[in-house]
Amino acid sequence: MKYEQNQDIIGNINKWNMEIGENAYVYLDRESWSGKNICSQFSRLYLISSGQGYLDTGGCRVTLNPGYAYFVPAGLTFDYGCRRRMEKLYFHLHLIKPNGYDLADGLPFISKCSLERDVLPKMRQHYNGNRWEDVLLLEQEIRIITLKLLQQYNIMEETLITYSSLTEEAMRYIQSNLSAGMSTKQVADALFVSDNTLTRRFRQETGKTIHQYIEDMVFQTACKHLTDSEQSLREISDALGFCDSFYFSRRFRERYGEPPSHYRKRFKFKL
Repeated sequence: MKYEQNQDIIGNINKWNMEIGENAYVYLDRESWSGKNICSQFSRLYLISSGQGYLDTGGCRVTLNPGYAYFVPAGLTFDYGCRRRMEKLYFHLHLIKPNGYDLADGLPFISKCSLERDVLPKMRQHYNGNRWEDVLLLEQEIRIITLKLLQQYNIMEETLITYSSLTEEAMRYIQSNLSAGMSTKQVADALFVSDNTLTRRFRQETGKTIHQYIEDMVFQTACKHLTDSEQSLREISDALGFCDSFYFSRRFRERYGEPPSHYRKRFKFKL
């Protein structure tokens, strides 16, 4: 018997995660859909059914036309608007790599692709359905379209990054026990290694300290809760291990330049 295995590719499939946040089929007009200097921690997938809109970024205008899908990467600053009216199906996406970071974060432009004539009607049918078939087929279409759009960026050609078992275990422990008060010693003790060994190995492989990684994961999760849930600031603060919501707000403002309440207001209902 002869067989071949690629454990790296299967490992990344099992650890990769596409999370869908805010979503809807919406009917828009000039007054209801307009904004400037938008920059969010999630990506946006727009599938245009009728009408016309636009996205402006870096002095470049992308016109939103029926029959096309558009991908707005996390971290990209843009303006948006609608000429008269527009209908679209949209999804806010978190494309989470095994290390906890977003695959699309920092990509430099908005990508677009045409849709087969029957794709969007079928997606709307599945979106309004109530069967497991609808769930699986809708997810499949979202993944296929997102992949097609991501292929326009160089990231899809990058070699998968693999980490040592120690670094992977540290990431997994941090993500499973996420808390702003977590220390390097706590992680090291949980993995039965010394602080120095863990610190050295983690920084060599990721370019970050344990403390920096914990902070990144904590605030990334905070942003997700602010935009994708109805939790209060106190509930988010408590869930992420801050001593109180005032300290959480101060730390959030230091990192993002605005308090979490303003961040939520800017992004919660942006379509």
